[in-house]
Amino acid sequence: MITINPYLNFAGNTEEAFNFYQTVFGGEFAVVMRYKDTFEAERTADADKDKLMHVALPIGQGNMLMGTDVLGQMAEDLVQSNSFYICMNGETPEQTEKLFNALAVGGKVVYPFDKAPWGGYFGQLVDQFGIQWMADSMSTINPYLNFAGNTEEAFNFYRSVFGGDFFMLIRFKDSPEADRTPEEDLDKLMHISLPIGEVGKGNVLMATDAIGKMGEGLERGNNCHLTINGGGVEETRALFNALAAGGGSVIYPFDIAPWDGSYFGMLTDQFGVQWMADSAGKQQ
Repeated sequence: MITINPYLNFAGNTEEAFNFYQTVFGGEFAVVMRYKDTFEAERTADADKDKLMHVALPIGQGNMLMGTDVLGQMAEDLVQSNSFYICMNGETPEQTEKLFNALAVGGKVVYPFDKAPWGGYFGQLVDQFGIQWMADSMSTINPYLNFAGNTEEAFNFYRSVFGGDFFMLIRFKDSPEADRTPEEDLDKLMHISLPIGEVGKGNVLMATDAIGKMGEGLERGNNCHLTINGGGVEETRALFNALAAGGGSVIYPFDIAPWDGSYFGMLTDQFGVQWMADSAGKQQ
């Protein structure tokens, strides 16, 4: 089954951030890997050896929140994204509100968690570590992307990669925002959802067109990646190559990784979204 999970970069405080996320979501870390215990140990400065090369916290129905400490020049060049959100929900509005309030501690509430004009409940916040979260009606954690007017083009591309059908596509002209939307933006997408993997058990990739000042101030950043796994090496390789097509940039070709013999690759697609591909299975 195809899965998509968020992967976060921090400039040295990954452990602090993930200890906080553990207090919010509960659970036990599936992986905690320090630089001093990895193949990078000899090339890592003494001051950075205790930092985290990789940490993974299981959340909800088969999701994994993951992160790393970026070091050296990568840490200096780290830019927080305002085009990437993690969308989460509990099993009830009450549980979701509890998670929302816990994540907001030390952070900033952008939209208080309350009834939404389109039905259901919604809230938005930036946590104390600069990560943007939405609370909505999903039972898993899911990536939510902002685009500056080309969401539909991007999602038609993602559908060609992952397959499936959109189960929600709302244009501004058909939304509660229609009267307040400039005419040139009415056909743009207020919301779109594409199920990834088995319906009801996989992920949902979601997005919106950021319009007006939000679109002008959109910063893609480099602190958030989407991690994909196709269930096997060749399936994951095919997804990786498809995402790289059409003008994307391959940063690390999909190949055997040095840390445990699994496979890994990294790319930026033609729309500026950063992806990692990871497959623990051995190639047949």
